[in-house]
Amino acid sequence: MNGELAQVVTLVAYGNHFLAGNDVDLSTNSTFQYLSSIKFARYKSNKETKGEDVAGSVNEWFAFLRTNRVSRLWNVAFAWHRPEMPEHIAASFASGVPRAIQADLPDGYELWYPLWQTGGPREKPWHVEYRGLMFTDSHVYPSPPVEYVKAKLRKAISDAISFSRKPEVGIGHWAEIFEKALQCLESPVTLMPYHPDMLPETGFNLEARQVMAAATQAYVFGGMGSWNDMGFAKKNLNEEYQKVTRELYEAVKMSIVIASNSYINA
Repeated sequence: MNGELAQVVTLVAYGNHFLAGNDVDLSTNSTFQYLSSIKFARYKSNKETKGEDVAGSVNEWFAFLRTNRVSRLWNVAFAWHRPEMPEHIAASFASGVPRAIQADLPDGYELWYPLWQTGGPREKPWHVEYRGLMFTDSHVYPSPPVEYVKAKLRKAISDAISFSRKPEVGIGHWAEIFEKALQCLESPVTLMPYHPDMLPETGFNLEARQVMAAATQAYVFGGMGSWNDMGFAKKNLNEEYQKVTRELYEAVKMSIVIASNSYINA
């Protein structure tokens, strides 16, 4: 599971939980374990190199959002427009894929873009700044039902299993990883295989948790040795692998976004 994406999920999920009037404590949350520092700053334009700091911790940022009457947070996934590098490859690099958290304000929308930079000690190497920019229009598109997302994810994972099991491919160990993802998709007891504390204990129904758990297990898009770090000599196999990988990535990406945006203030 991509650490940057996991942190966005956590901030959106717990941020909405906080805005709904609940107490939130992320001091031991796993998505922050490798951070030396985190801060939130507002920028007037994307050309500025330094913004106005508004918070030096997650708790301060949540309080800032409440003070500014933010009604909802959203996980925003942008479209990909770089044909020279597929998104599932770019996802293996720090800040390789653009993403943001949208905050709905009374008079507009503020997008907070994460910027990850190294420079801390070995055990906590990352410094993260979330950069806020104002927009008049929302970047959140109408979401498909979770049932649709679940079905699409199931098919993409099943196709990856079928490809992995082909004798001429020789990557049967990947089928076992994807089978665990299918199990997560149907399990009545959901536990995230990675970053199990991404979602609060309440606020998300079973189906949203199943989709998140399965997508987390099926997120195999990292660096060397990952699913997206392969290629095959036979043209037909390589073309099939590329198709399966693209569809799997899109299904996993959509699943994580939709599931994290499914908070219900019950």
